[in-house]
Amino acid sequence: MNNIRDVDIVELIDRSALSSLQKRVLALCLGLAILDGVDAQLIGFVIPAMSEDWRIEPASFGLALALSTGAMVVGSLVFGSLADRYGRRRIIIVCTVVFSVFTLATAFVTSMGALIVLRVIAGLGLGGVTPNLVAMVSEYSPARTRATMVTVTVAGMSLGGFVGGFCAAFLIPRFGWQSLFLLGGLLPLVLVAVSIRWLPESVKFLVARGQTGKAADIMGQIAPDEKVPATARFAQEPATASKSSVGALFQGGRGVDTVLLWGVFVINFLVIYFLLSWMPTLFGEGGQSASTALLAASLFNLGGMTGALTFGRITDRIGNGFVVVMAGYTLGAVCTGLVAMLLGSGWLLLVTVFFVGFGMSGSSAGIIAIAATVYPVSVRATGVGWAMGIGRIGSIAGPAVGALLIAAGLGARSIFLLTIVPTLLAVVTLGIMAIRQRRASAASGHASSVSSRVGASIR
Repeated sequence: MNNIRDVDIVELIDRSALSSLQKRVLALCLGLAILDGVDAQLIGFVIPAMSEDWRIEPASFGLALALSTGAMVVGSLVFGSLADRYGRRRIIIVCTVVFSVFTLATAFVTSMGALIVLRVIAGLGLGGVTPNLVAMVSEYSPARTRATMVTVTVAGMSLGGFVGGFCAAFLIPRFGWQSLFLLGGLLPLVLVAVSIRWLPESVKFLVARGQTGKAADIMGQIAPDEKVPATARFAQEPATASKSSVGALFQGGRGVDTVLLWGVFVINFLVIYFLLSWMPTLFGEGGQSASTALLAASLFNLGGMTGALTFGRITDRIGNGFVVVMAGYTLGAVCTGLVAMLLGSGWLLLVTVFFVGFGMSGSSAGIIAIAATVYPVSVRATGVGWAMGIGRIGSIAGPAVGALLIAAGLGARSIFLLTIVPTLLAVVTLGIMAIRQRRASAASGHASSVSSRVGASIR
């Protein structure tokens, strides 16, 4: 009985130095996030070459794009919930295998029907990976660096889109559009093999499922000086062992915050996917060349990655994620207005587009980090998965809204200015959430130490 010790997982992770195991988890999750980002945008990169090869109009790929995005919504919702029941590691590996295999198979398609089927199945896997990477990184991160580590992981997806575009420019002219799908399918499978060997399960999930021996071994690697025994009793958040469901997101006073968070995610995805889909067209209408339009799209992605890293670090330093994300959205709105005014200029327009991505896309990583910390571990992957899944309704609506505005005859300048409205609405919504969080914290006084640490990065 003398070997039985009470061990608080969160407290031990928070006060320990970052171990090699934690660095390995971050590196593997970041690698998977980058490849997830590459594969998510592959179809957009190859449409010009595929349409020429198949002798069909590029617009014919619209259904494949829409259904693939819809599949990501379903994947995010379904696999986020399943991970809370069956484990983060298992779902990450399964989903990566799914999108890798079906991306690889896409290199051999010869018809639109086959393309749609393969991209829909790949989309399910792509949607399921992201929330579980976020949950895994969040649970292995100490509070002092949690926001940074989560946003680095999320920024990996933007980096994937940026890298994927350069790979497409190099590979497609030399080896054809098929080569991009081969690369996008093979590289994730290589990383899956590494992950099977080196990626551990969430220690909190292991404790919740009674696998305390494995949990003790992992904690021993994280904090070797503590000499955590196999017989340790681990402190865990309430109700961790219960089955997770979407209904839990509306319990314990979380209902209003969940709805508000979903609203911010919808707006975020709507604006970002609107810009990614229609920016080249609108720039062309504004008098810019095709090369400038493509460079602007790349700079938007680069700005998003840079913003995500910057905002994550600032959040860790000032301890208030709401303020940081609200500032990012405000910057994005201001710079979008400047884009509308600078449509006829050259390099100044490109610099401004970079800062639109910095504010808007960079803030998307911030709201994911907030989502990862407002829910207890028992429903964390479910909460992140549903927020991202509901948010992807915006990713479907954004391109459609853009098409309607263009069809209505509005000019590029007017459309860019209209984009400011939903962005500022997101700022107001986050402000309401921040006030609610402050009031809840004041009402609860000194809550339990575990609860306070879980929410530390957003207070």
